[in-house]
Amino acid sequence: MVLAAAVFGVLTVCSERYGFHRDEFYIRESGRHLAWGYPDHPPLSPLLARIADELAPDSLLALRIPAALAAAVTIVLIGLIAREFGGDRRAQFFAAAIAASSVLVLVSGHILSTATLDIAFATALVFLVARLVRTGDRRLWAVAGIVLGLGLLNRVFLAVYAVIVVAAVVTMGPRDVLRGRWLPVGAGLAAVIAVPTIVWQARNGWPQWQMATEISADNSRWELVAYQLVIVGPLLLPVWIAGLWWLLKRPGLRCLGVAFLALLGLLLLTSGQQHYLVDAYPPLLAAAGVAASQWVAAGGRRLRTLTVSLLVVVSAAIAAVFSLPILPVSALADTPVIGVNGEIGEQIGWPEMGRTVAEVVDRLPAEVRTETVVVADNYGQAGAIAQFGPDFSVQHTRFPPVYSGHQAYGWWGPPPERYTTVVVMGTDAPSMVPAWTEQACGRLTEVAVVHNDYGIESQENGTRVFLCQDLRASWAQLWPSIRRIGPADNPESLPG
Repeated sequence: MVLAAAVFGVLTVCSERYGFHRDEFYIRESGRHLAWGYPDHPPLSPLLARIADELAPDSLLALRIPAALAAAVTIVLIGLIAREFGGDRRAQFFAAAIAASSVLVLVSGHILSTATLDIAFATALVFLVARLVRTGDRRLWAVAGIVLGLGLLNRVFLAVYAVIVVAAVVTMGPRDVLRGRWLPVGAGLAAVIAVPTIVWQARNGWPQWQMATEISADNSRWELVAYQLVIVGPLLLPVWIAGLWWLLKRPGLRCLGVAFLALLGLLLLTSGQQHYLVDAYPPLLAAAGVAASQWVAAGGRRLRTLTVSLLVVVSAAIAAVFSLPILPVSALADTPVIGVNGEIGEQIGWPEMGRTVAEVVDRLPAEVRTETVVVADNYGQAGAIAQFGPDFSVQHTRFPPVYSGHQAYGWWGPPPERYTTVVVMGTDAPSMVPAWTEQACGRLTEVAVVHNDYGIESQENGTRVFLCQDLRASWAQLWPSIRRIGPADNPESLPG
């Protein structure tokens, strides 16, 4: 609990040092359009963002408290899993310390996203399975079903890990925990809880499947493997591998080690995203704590305890620098932090984007501004311009509305037909004019370029801004070519 509280405190203190992450703009905007589903995520994270926004509008601290709490809960549960594995108090402390010093917990605990809560739900499932294996209490399948159902309202990929764990129990044992009615009861509870978001996906043509296909096409298997070498922490690589080996050697718990390897194999086969494997790490971290405790007990306790402690402390320091906004933003450009963790850069430069667009809008004649709309290429741009543009504009109360065809924003458009002048944000990889403008704009002029104030090479630094005038088609005609599902750095448009 002390370690969890300490990490929660660090995450809270760091929450406002930089700025919004592009995904947080999107999650928050999704919360303002509450629904049972979205093209790339279920409703739980947007609901939490909506609650935070209602309680403390525009507060990064409030928005990120659920993420920090989820990280703290994850640390506590990993310690408890170590206890279910038979670990003593030292093993539980080592397991919690390894989790608290890991990159995956610190990164997920800093930003509110679906991945943040996903790790906590996955850890809770592993705890219940570990307790079920130890006690033989099959009623825990019902509790696991409720946890899984709630987890599916946050991220549907959790179902893949759950199915793999059950399949691993079937093939590796202990099979006796599968007997009786409680496993089907748990599966039924999960399905009932998750059914609203499944129905939403079905009614809207399964856009999340389309999203997964687009992401898979862009992923590299080699990058996925390399990512696993650092996701816990480079110095902790031998520690969690020792945890994996420890699990594989124990018949009653082998299923959790096999589940990790099976999920890794599936992701390699399907070119899954690099971070999808994080759901399977909690049992490895818990087992690593037990393995480390047993290694210390085998002899030379002082020296071995010092070795484990030093490894965890140094790893925590390195992980914090590369995972959290520790360094002054003015110094980041001269460090390797952005190159190692690009997500840090996605929290910088958004006010400058809003300011750039505001300057473009303010230069327009008054009669033109009333018919002007902003169309962003992706949800990060849209969120940043809507957040910061009015603050920088002298026309604060009459700043143009902001639209985008990217992800759920495509469901929230198109703009009303009265808007015939468009501030168009360039695509961000590479920074160029979107393809739809070729058929839409009678006149297209580049009017600005977005740069952040710190010279940091983020995804949006260098994005070009265009002014589209004399619109030659209706928004109803244009919107199908503007809407797209896919990564934020994909400049191609997909039919709606």
